[in-house]
Amino acid sequence: MSNEIMIPEDFNLDAAMGYYEKAQNMCKMLMQTKHYQAMGEVGIFAIIQKAKSLNMDIFDALGGSLYFINGKVGMSSQAMNALIRRAGGSISQDAKSNHLICILTGQRADNGNTLTCSFSIEEAKSAGLMKNMYEKYPKAMLFNRCVSMLARQLFPDIIKGAGYTQDELKEIKNVNPNKESTFELVDELLSLEQINKLEELLRRCPLEVIDKFYQFIKNPPISANCLGDINKSHFQSIMDLVQKRCDKDEADKKPKETVKESLFDVDAIEKDIAENGVLVE
Repeated sequence: MSNEIMIPEDFNLDAAMGYYEKAQNMCKMLMQTKHYQAMGEVGIFAIIQKAKSLNMDIFDALGGSLYFINGKVGMSSQAMNALIRRAGGSISQDAKSNHLICILTGQRADNGNTLTCSFSIEEAKSAGLMKNMYEKYPKAMLFNRCVSMLARQLFPDIIKGAGYTQDELKEIKNVNPNKESTFELVDELLSLEQINKLEELLRRCPLEVIDKFYQFIKNPPISANCLGDINKSHFQSIMDLVQKRCDKDEADKKPKETVKESLFDVDAIEKDIAENGVLVE
């Protein structure tokens, strides 16, 4: 899964900073209620951002469609199913599915590609999952796990990285409880050469823009206190962001060109009038 920050052509740093400020204020407001306090301000912020990228209602997301566990945003199987169907895709359950196995087949709407996934009670036992909900509701839990497997493999562009259910997030956290994220390898940080390039570009920006930039990178998905904390996977996107702002500032400062009389060839104009008897305006 790529961590690249997608920047639209009309990206505006000031507008982005304003949005993040509003989102942070919303997080602080929600933290006043006990229901959202359990998520934490960081968790609320991460869920809001992911809901925005998925075009999902924020309060549906906060109400259980999305989860934030161990630094990772996950999604309920119902929400995955809904997003897939909203995009025109389909998920059908094989008639052989029962409390011992779940078999699902998915089909994409854009190219018709299909994929069949299965998850059995034996696999659940091997993974040490046969407790609590798996003992009480095996069919539902097998279905949830099978949906997430199918979504990650056939519909990654629809779920956009939120392809693990709540129980999967907790399971992986328990396997590696001391790691902040157990799904991906830790990205390498910017090299000294990359930091120097970014600093050189930032020097072209006004001081107020530089201040906003350093506030901007402190927020997800970058979450860096300084340039040295930025992951390499974000480098090019950030460079593009700053470059666009620099180009805009330089264009605003550049005086508009005016037509000067010296640009006209007066002799050529007079000659044309003499030969053709036409007034050249």
